Amino acid sequence: MKRSGEHPARPLPPGPKGLDAARFLARTTRDFKQPMMDMALEYGEVAHVRNRRRDFVVVSGHEAARHVLIGNQDNYRKGLEYELLRIVLGEGLLTSEGELWRKQRRLVQPMFAKRYLKNFTAHMTRATAEALDGEPFAGLPEGEVLDISEVMMALTLDIVGRALFGADLSGATARKVGPAMNDVLGLGTRMTRRLPTFVLANLPGMNLEKAISVNPEGRRFQRALADLKEVIDDLLEERSRQSDTGDDLVGLMLSARDEETGETMSREQIGDELMTFMLAGHETTSNALAWTWRHLSLNPGARDRLFEEVDTALGDRIPDMDDMEEMPWTRACVEEAMRIDSPVWTVGRQALEDDEILGYRIPKGASVMVLISMIHRDPRIWPNPEGYDPTRFLPENAKGRPRHAYMPFGAGRRVCLGSTFATVEATLLAAMISRRLRFDLPRGAEVEAEAVITLRPKNGLPMHVFHRQPDPVPDEAPEPDLAAV
Repeated sequence: MKRSGEHPARPLPPGPKGLDAARFLARTTRDFKQPMMDMALEYGEVAHVRNRRRDFVVVSGHEAARHVLIGNQDNYRKGLEYELLRIVLGEGLLTSEGELWRKQRRLVQPMFAKRYLKNFTAHMTRATAEALDGEPFAGLPEGEVLDISEVMMALTLDIVGRALFGADLSGATARKVGPAMNDVLGLGTRMTRRLPTFVLANLPGMNLEKAISVNPEGRRFQRALADLKEVIDDLLEERSRQSDTGDDLVGLMLSARDEETGETMSREQIGDELMTFMLAGHETTSNALAWTWRHLSLNPGARDRLFEEVDTALGDRIPDMDDMEEMPWTRACVEEAMRIDSPVWTVGRQALEDDEILGYRIPKGASVMVLISMIHRDPRIWPNPEGYDPTRFLPENAKGRPRHAYMPFGAGRRVCLGSTFATVEATLLAAMISRRLRFDLPRGAEVEAEAVITLRPKNGLPMHVFHRQPDPVPDEAPEPDLAAV
């Protein structure tokens, strides 16, 4: 692969032209994911389409993705779709660029070291144990149908509150935050697809926030965002009055100092990072778990093996981070679900200068969409790519696989900082819940995926809930009954 500026006469990648291009762009206003996947299937690993003002490049092969996200990552900044996210998240790690991003990364990255993850893990498992003994599962009739997607959302939000903020985000707070998050994510995604929003934003005297407010959906989006920011402000105000900073993420941020400059994080910076972790820190994990339950219901053999593993590894106790090594199948079940239904299904970038990928010219300013969902379905790397097969992720089977053929959390310097946190959380929650419960899809149920900022079940995930009663696993062999001999 050539670096920026070389061979400017190279051809553009193939793609739809004329009316076909117009139809493609029209389809993306209704469903952003499927048109791009169709274009990748028809035109190959690097495809291109242009409207009057912008070039769009769809990357769907792991080598091309590696070039964008790692090999020549200095030539690619966050894509234009992050403009709306910046309104939501401020200048947090997900949206910031340049020196601000590097400074924040230096400050925040040590907070996800293993010594702190152990503390976070205790919050995860405690919240899960309480949920299993309380609402909505305690006393639930056998076979009752629950929206498991909604249940996982509430649980992971509570975990984010405890592990990252030292606060209870269950109950009334969850009932306020949950719908607000749905509005911010869902409405925000729809608005990024609507050309009029961005056309208005470029008119004299306008900006993106004003353009959003001209329609009812935009005003609803702004109200939901205000609710989320109010929760963050209240959390920070409460913590600022406490003398002990604590060992959660807020406490670590309050006490963090930049090793190079000695500076601390401003309250505004902390608020932006908390908003980022509150949204990203629970949304991806809850969706990963929802898709895992769906795939396990459809693959009872894999589910039975998971039940056997967690019954043997855990018994009746609450797990900790060290138990991850004892549950390779449970982790593999989660990772295979994230391969097929990757919550982070695409990564957007914008080319700062002309570049070349696989012999094709990438124009300066082009919006580049790296389709993680397609990379995870490459039949050259993943035989029977649509089939659910957790054995792919057992340690002995992962050898020799291209490193970046699987990237559910992105890749390169901008890889998700909380990837280990999310993997540990999803695995331990899957283990704890499977010790107690079994989820079955209703007969004939059809589950449709919705590609908003993350990939989630479009209309929820209704499933029958059954309580398991696994045989207890003794710590040691029982003493013989001598009276019976």
